[in-house]
Amino acid sequence: MNFFGKLKASPVLLFLGLVSCAGTPPPEFDEAAWLEKVKTTDISMVYAPHVNPDGTFFNPWMERPERKGRWRSRDRKAFDEFPAEEFSHRENDYSYLTDKNFDSISYAGHGSMIIKMDEETIFTDPFFSNHALILGKNLKLKFDFSMVPDRPVVLISHNHYDHLDKQTVKKLIKKDAVFLVPLTLKKFFTRLGAKDVYELDWWESVQVGALDYTFLPAQHWSRRIGQKGGATLWGSWLVRGSRTVYFSGDSGYFRGFEEFGKKFDIDYALIGAGAYEPRWFMHYSHMNAEEFIRTADDLNAKYAIPLHFGIITLSDEPPVYPLYEISQFLKQRPEYSGRIRPLRVGEYLLMDQNVH
Repeated sequence: MNFFGKLKASPVLLFLGLVSCAGTPPPEFDEAAWLEKVKTTDISMVYAPHVNPDGTFFNPWMERPERKGRWRSRDRKAFDEFPAEEFSHRENDYSYLTDKNFDSISYAGHGSMIIKMDEETIFTDPFFSNHALILGKNLKLKFDFSMVPDRPVVLISHNHYDHLDKQTVKKLIKKDAVFLVPLTLKKFFTRLGAKDVYELDWWESVQVGALDYTFLPAQHWSRRIGQKGGATLWGSWLVRGSRTVYFSGDSGYFRGFEEFGKKFDIDYALIGAGAYEPRWFMHYSHMNAEEFIRTADDLNAKYAIPLHFGIITLSDEPPVYPLYEISQFLKQRPEYSGRIRPLRVGEYLLMDQNVH
């Protein structure tokens, strides 16, 4: 049995109304069958039309499955005991953000990365308030927006509350931020007072400052209170300048990663590796640690950094468990240790590869 088949024990909170206390046992999930299903999809469909007649969006390569059964607290799986403190966050005042030449990638938890490159400051799915709708964070970070240079670029992958945080957006609007967003999300930002908002479809690009930004497909979905499912698009981002950085946003494992790896020369890949249990419920929309490694290989990325863990509990696994899993993998597969660069919340990676 390989490492990723050995997961065992530890309970955590479950997400909002997805938890039920009664009903039938949870569905079984076959990882091998899921991988085979992904591998048999038509990779060319990442270029296919993806808008329904009613204007909603969909993933043309694979339909989002109906979930049979309910996610219930009594069905939590068990996880290995692990030294969580070794993977907990590090304090960071982010004072280096004021240095325009400090080329680096910082992890602020969940989907929030801060990229400093070519004198630009870029935020991905910034989430610095203490709640996603009514779900509170496990780790409440204090972020000083005075450290943010004027006119940062903000990349939004989709409209879920843990990736599109209204309170953080308002703070960044005060810094005269430029927002790059999926189709039909522009109005959300302009209503809050944002002046520079670019709304992109998959495979569209825009240049802002010294960098080129391309919006790419992802396997996910969208919904917000007051909207029907799929009313706004979702996706991932490619940033090209002196280096090329890929940000997966929220995504399940799909063949689009293979296509991106063939099409682009990716230096740094920021890839989801959390909010994946129970697998029968999460497999379409989020990736586990094994899929993170597989995605890094598909993208042919020089370096890969995991994200989507550490500050809020959306699933069964403990918040920093993905880092533990990846650390165990690297012990067994040391040939990956130069390419896989895990960051704790609050750590940053200098583009010359030093972790701080």
